[in-house]
Amino acid sequence: MISKSHILFNKRGVSPLIATVLLISFAVALGAVVLNWGRNLDISKPGDKCAGISMKLRTTNNLQVCYSVSGQDGYIHFLIDNSGNMDIDGLGIWLTGEKGTKLLDFNEFSIKKGELLNINDDSVKYDFNTYGDIKNIQFFPKIKTDSSIDICAKSSVKADKIGAC
Repeated sequence: MISKSHILFNKRGVSPLIATVLLISFAVALGAVVLNWGRNLDISKPGDKCAGISMKLRTTNNLQVCYSVSGQDGYIHFLIDNSGNMDIDGLGIWLTGEKGTKLLDFNEFSIKKGELLNINDDSVKYDFNTYGDIKNIQFFPKIKTDSSIDICAKSSVKADKIGAC
Protein backbone atom coordinates (compact mmCIF):
# COMPACT_ATOMS: atom_id res chain seq x y z
CA MET A 1 0.00 0.00 0.00
CA ILE A 2 1.16 3.50 -0.84
CA SER A 3 1.11 6.04 1.93
CA LYS A 4 -0.30 9.56 1.58
CA SER A 5 3.06 11.14 2.28
CA HIS A 6 4.62 9.15 -0.56
CA ILE A 7 2.02 10.50 -3.02
CA LEU A 8 2.48 14.12 -1.93
CA PHE A 9 6.26 14.17 -2.14
CA ASN A 10 6.75 12.14 -5.32
CA LYS A 11 4.76 14.45 -7.63
CA ARG A 12 6.73 15.71 -10.53
CA GLY A 13 6.76 19.42 -11.46
CA VAL A 14 7.27 21.21 -14.75
CA SER A 15 10.76 20.83 -16.14
CA PRO A 16 13.01 23.93 -15.91
CA LEU A 17 13.16 24.23 -19.71
CA ILE A 18 9.40 24.29 -20.13
CA ALA A 19 9.04 26.71 -17.20
CA THR A 20 11.55 29.08 -18.82
CA VAL A 21 9.73 28.95 -22.17
CA LEU A 22 6.41 29.62 -20.45
CA LEU A 23 7.80 32.60 -18.51
CA ILE A 24 9.38 34.15 -21.62
CA SER A 25 6.22 33.73 -23.69
CA PHE A 26 4.16 35.27 -20.88
CA ALA A 27 6.54 38.25 -20.69
CA VAL A 28 6.42 38.79 -24.48
CA ALA A 29 2.62 38.61 -24.51
CA LEU A 30 2.36 41.05 -21.62
CA GLY A 31 4.83 43.43 -23.33
CA ALA A 32 2.79 43.34 -26.55
CA VAL A 33 -0.39 44.18 -24.66
CA VAL A 34 1.25 47.11 -22.85
CA LEU A 35 2.80 48.51 -26.06
CA ASN A 36 -0.50 48.25 -27.93
CA TRP A 37 -2.33 49.95 -25.09
CA GLY A 38 0.29 52.71 -24.86
CA ARG A 39 0.07 53.44 -28.58
CA ASN A 40 -3.52 54.64 -28.13
CA LEU A 41 -2.76 57.02 -25.27
CA ASP A 42 -2.92 60.75 -25.86
CA ILE A 43 0.33 62.00 -24.34
CA SER A 44 -0.16 65.65 -25.19
CA LYS A 45 0.22 68.08 -22.34
CA PRO A 46 -2.96 69.66 -20.96
CA GLY A 47 -2.00 73.14 -22.21
CA ASP A 48 -0.61 71.97 -25.57
CA LYS A 49 -1.83 74.45 -28.19
CA CYS A 50 -0.92 72.11 -31.06
CA ALA A 51 -2.79 69.05 -29.76
CA GLY A 52 -5.59 69.35 -32.34
CA ILE A 53 -3.33 70.00 -35.34
CA SER A 54 -2.95 67.27 -37.96
CA MET A 55 -2.32 67.44 -41.69
CA LYS A 56 -1.66 65.04 -44.55
CA LEU A 57 -0.05 65.38 -47.96
CA ARG A 58 -2.17 64.16 -50.85
CA THR A 59 -0.62 62.04 -53.57
CA THR A 60 -1.33 63.05 -57.17
CA ASN A 61 0.10 61.08 -60.11
CA ASN A 62 2.15 59.06 -57.59
CA LEU A 63 3.82 62.28 -56.26
CA GLN A 64 3.22 64.19 -53.04
CA VAL A 65 5.13 67.27 -54.22
CA CYS A 66 6.06 68.17 -57.76
CA TYR A 67 8.20 70.97 -59.12
CA SER A 68 8.00 72.95 -62.33
CA VAL A 69 10.75 74.72 -64.22
CA SER A 70 14.40 74.44 -63.30
CA GLY A 71 17.00 77.11 -62.65
CA GLN A 72 16.28 80.16 -60.53
CA ASP A 73 12.59 80.35 -61.53
CA GLY A 74 11.49 76.99 -60.12
CA TYR A 75 8.42 76.47 -57.96
CA ILE A 76 6.69 73.59 -56.21
CA HIS A 77 3.10 72.29 -56.18
CA PHE A 78 1.39 70.35 -53.37
CA LEU A 79 -1.96 69.50 -51.77
CA ILE A 80 -2.35 69.44 -47.98
CA ASP A 81 -5.42 68.23 -46.07
CA ASN A 82 -6.17 69.70 -42.66
CA SER A 83 -7.21 66.46 -40.96
CA GLY A 84 -7.11 67.86 -37.43
CA ASN A 85 -9.81 69.57 -35.41
CA MET A 86 -8.27 73.08 -35.50
CA ASP A 87 -7.59 75.66 -38.21
CA ILE A 88 -4.02 75.98 -39.49
CA ASP A 89 -3.04 79.64 -39.71
CA GLY A 90 0.22 79.40 -41.65
CA LEU A 91 2.78 77.06 -43.08
CA GLY A 92 6.54 76.73 -42.83
CA ILE A 93 8.29 74.77 -45.57
CA TRP A 94 11.80 73.39 -45.16
CA LEU A 95 13.36 72.45 -48.51
CA THR A 96 16.58 70.47 -48.57
CA GLY A 97 18.52 70.47 -51.81
CA GLU A 98 21.79 68.91 -52.92
CA LYS A 99 23.69 72.17 -52.27
CA GLY A 100 21.83 73.63 -49.28
CA THR A 101 18.57 74.19 -47.44
CA LYS A 102 15.92 76.87 -47.59
CA LEU A 103 13.22 77.69 -45.04
CA LEU A 104 10.12 79.39 -46.41
CA ASP A 105 7.53 81.09 -44.20
CA PHE A 106 3.93 81.54 -45.34
CA ASN A 107 1.59 83.12 -42.81
CA GLU A 108 -0.97 83.69 -45.57
CA PHE A 109 -1.46 79.95 -46.20
CA SER A 110 -4.36 79.15 -43.91
CA ILE A 111 -6.27 75.88 -43.98
CA LYS A 112 -9.64 75.66 -42.26
CA LYS A 113 -10.53 72.52 -40.32
CA GLY A 114 -11.44 69.73 -42.78
CA GLU A 115 -10.38 71.71 -45.85
CA LEU A 116 -7.62 71.44 -48.45
CA LEU A 117 -4.76 73.75 -49.43
CA ASN A 118 -4.01 73.42 -53.15
CA ILE A 119 -0.83 75.20 -54.25
CA ASN A 120 -0.56 74.78 -58.02
CA ASP A 121 0.79 78.16 -59.03
CA ASP A 122 4.20 79.81 -58.66
CA SER A 123 3.66 81.12 -55.09
CA VAL A 124 6.24 78.73 -53.55
CA LYS A 125 9.46 79.54 -55.40
CA TYR A 126 12.64 77.46 -55.34
CA ASP A 127 16.02 78.33 -56.85
CA PHE A 128 17.52 75.14 -58.30
CA ASN A 129 20.75 76.97 -59.22
CA THR A 130 21.44 77.96 -55.60
CA TYR A 131 20.16 74.92 -53.67
CA GLY A 132 20.37 72.09 -56.23
CA ASP A 133 17.86 69.33 -56.90
CA ILE A 134 15.28 68.81 -54.16
CA LYS A 135 16.08 65.94 -51.80
CA ASN A 136 13.57 66.51 -49.03
CA ILE A 137 10.60 68.75 -48.18
CA GLN A 138 8.99 69.10 -44.76
CA PHE A 139 5.83 71.10 -44.00
CA PHE A 140 5.28 72.69 -40.56
CA PRO A 141 1.80 73.91 -39.56
CA LYS A 142 1.44 77.16 -37.64
CA ILE A 143 -1.30 78.42 -35.35
CA LYS A 144 -2.09 81.89 -34.04
CA THR A 145 -2.24 82.25 -30.29
CA ASP A 146 -3.08 85.30 -28.22
CA SER A 147 0.08 87.23 -28.97
CA SER A 148 2.14 85.20 -31.41
CA ILE A 149 2.31 82.52 -34.07
CA ASP A 150 3.43 79.09 -32.87
CA ILE A 151 5.01 76.40 -35.04
CA CYS A 152 3.64 72.90 -34.40
CA ALA A 153 6.76 70.87 -35.19
CA LYS A 154 5.32 67.59 -33.87
CA SER A 155 2.54 67.81 -36.47
CA SER A 156 4.85 68.33 -39.44
CA VAL A 157 4.67 66.12 -42.53
CA LYS A 158 7.50 65.04 -44.78
CA ALA A 159 7.19 64.52 -48.53
CA ASP A 160 8.68 61.21 -49.66
CA LYS A 161 7.58 61.26 -53.29
CA ILE A 162 9.00 64.32 -55.07
CA GLY A 163 9.35 64.72 -58.82
CA ALA A 164 8.80 66.92 -61.85
CA CYS A 165 5.22 67.89 -62.76
